[in-house]
Amino acid sequence: MTPLTSLRLVLAALPADGQRRLWLLALATIAGGLFEFALLAALVALIRDWLDGAGSGTDGLAALLFVAAALAAGAIRYALLTLTQRLAFDTGHRLIVAVQRRVLGRDWPTHVAARTSGPLAAIEYSEQWLYSVLLPLLQAAGAAVLALGILAGLLWFDAPAALAAAGLLTLLFLASNLLVRGSLKQAGDELGDGFENRIAAVQENVGAMRELILSGARGQAAERFRRIDRRMAEARTRLLIATGLPRILVESVGLVALALVAWWLAGREGGIAAALPTLAALGLGAQRLLPLLQVVNLSVNALTATGAIQKRMAALLAEPDLDLSPPPPTLPFATGIGLEEVSFTYPGRDQPALAGIDLHIRRGERVALVGPNGSGKSTLADLVMGLLQPSHGRLLIDSTPLSRELIPAWQRNVAHVPQAPFVADTTLLANIAFMDPEPDRRRVDEAVRLTGLEDLVAALPDGLATRVGDRGQLLSGGQRQRLALARALYQPAPLLILDEATSALDPGSEAHVLRALDRLQERGTTILLIAHRETMLAGCDRIVRLESGRLA
Repeated sequence: MTPLTSLRLVLAALPADGQRRLWLLALATIAGGLFEFALLAALVALIRDWLDGAGSGTDGLAALLFVAAALAAGAIRYALLTLTQRLAFDTGHRLIVAVQRRVLGRDWPTHVAARTSGPLAAIEYSEQWLYSVLLPLLQAAGAAVLALGILAGLLWFDAPAALAAAGLLTLLFLASNLLVRGSLKQAGDELGDGFENRIAAVQENVGAMRELILSGARGQAAERFRRIDRRMAEARTRLLIATGLPRILVESVGLVALALVAWWLAGREGGIAAALPTLAALGLGAQRLLPLLQVVNLSVNALTATGAIQKRMAALLAEPDLDLSPPPPTLPFATGIGLEEVSFTYPGRDQPALAGIDLHIRRGERVALVGPNGSGKSTLADLVMGLLQPSHGRLLIDSTPLSRELIPAWQRNVAHVPQAPFVADTTLLANIAFMDPEPDRRRVDEAVRLTGLEDLVAALPDGLATRVGDRGQLLSGGQRQRLALARALYQPAPLLILDEATSALDPGSEAHVLRALDRLQERGTTILLIAHRETMLAGCDRIVRLESGRLA
């Protein structure tokens, strides 16, 4: 995939109003090119009037036209700057949101298979693309049109001199770009890898802090991060040097080229006096043209240097977008869940995680899944929740096969408590009423009571308004598990799945959870739990044993 192809894919993700604003910017840019042409024409007319005889009466009009053209050209440039910056940053915002929506739109197997640093790196890629590609590209498009306006003015005034100067500048830019092309691509590829590797290193260091402290390995972790960031710093250095070299070459050699053109013009009929208008026009043209050409050149180099980032961005944007349509009606769940000859094999593996599972779970029943590690218990729970789909066989809700289209409607029936629950760095209340903008305090209080969290709430300085720290580090393992159970109970669902959700509980806390499960079952809640403790298994209606992915 070429950088331009990737760029087209990214731009295709823009909404309709973003594309309309691109057209508005294009029209303003064309207007700017016309005013640049008018400015140069007015200057030439002014110089000719002066040379033909100052005070003739027309020089005042020429001067007035020149001043008006200069002011108008400046106003257009300011408008272009405003439009370009606003469009670039608004597009960058939309792009970052679009990437995040696609990350959130991934199905469960894709999410599990991806690196955890990927979503964070995607934001880095979006920011880098905004500053290194989109903004320079928009600026380059405007600069190119303005440059064409200036060049048209020079051609209108003295075509041979303008063609000679333009040809020399073009050759210089092409030669300098060929010189740095390989270095730009290599540095860009290293930066593309470096963003994700650096974020992954930070995540691992934060997540493994206890182990790093106890093993005395914090120095090794710091050194590993230093090496990753050092490679990124070296890549950035090479990138900036490579992008700056063409400007230095063009400016230095360009002065020599301008002197040669002046020498050539002085040798024509009329000598230096006749060449003065052309030299003045070339001087003003070069003074305004060179910065514009540098902008165009930087954009071309940016496309080369950010090829790896553009490919990653294009790959992310090619993923399915998050479905933001209103949630479907809840799938009816009246009699039970059926698995008929269900098998499942994870991608890239030869052996199935589950094979030939025939199981029926009645509505309101409490069923325990037991078996050794790796026997398929969590995979079976994920299938029931619709996070995975059977490789063979089928899953039925009541008598309806659970197709891919029905999964969102079915998942509205499901509440899940994992062994290692997610806890956000916010208040206890916000964690229980997860993503609910207006928490129902009555339901929160009931969930706290059912899970035995009253003592914790009473002991906290701000009660439910107390922040619990990053990943709930201010809570014990058992408190985090009860918090996750309270979250599941806050959203009343007819199916509750607990995956080793009581492994960190003390006997008193476990008794609270067991009483909560009894209350839920009395209300008709179906409970599927993965557990090993005898106390958790004692209250179950059935115990289903799995061994090597099969029912024992």
